[in-house]
Amino acid sequence: MSDKVLLVTAPDDTPIDAIRILLVDLTPEHTQLISDALNEFTSIPNIVTYIWRMGDPVDWLLDKKHKSHSIIFNAESEDHMITGYMAAQSNSQYFGMLKTLRNVNNNAIYNVNDCVTLINNLIIRYE
Repeated sequence: MSDKVLLVTAPDDTPIDAIRILLVDLTPEHTQLISDALNEFTSIPNIVTYIWRMGDPVDWLLDKKHKSHSIIFNAESEDHMITGYMAAQSNSQYFGMLKTLRNVNNNAIYNVNDCVTLINNLIIRYE
């Protein structure tokens, strides 16, 4: 992996040119899967990961949603409004079970290979 992965939390941002991934209310296990996937790459472009957790400002989350190439969210988050909103985004994928919203978004992430595929596709589109 490279040292080109930047973690950004509220209220911060960064102006660097990079692939931007918004991580919404992920569990430590979800975050570990993403980290493991990033470790699979020997060379990657700059990647900014915006990390939003329950209790962080929603306006920051919405701003980063607009700036991100991809959104990865926890479908089992306690905030059902945020979950529904993120599920409706065309560039979103999720961990967990969407239950009633699975017809809206079928981009589930099940394992580290799914994360690697997602990141690889982002890199291809970015280049």
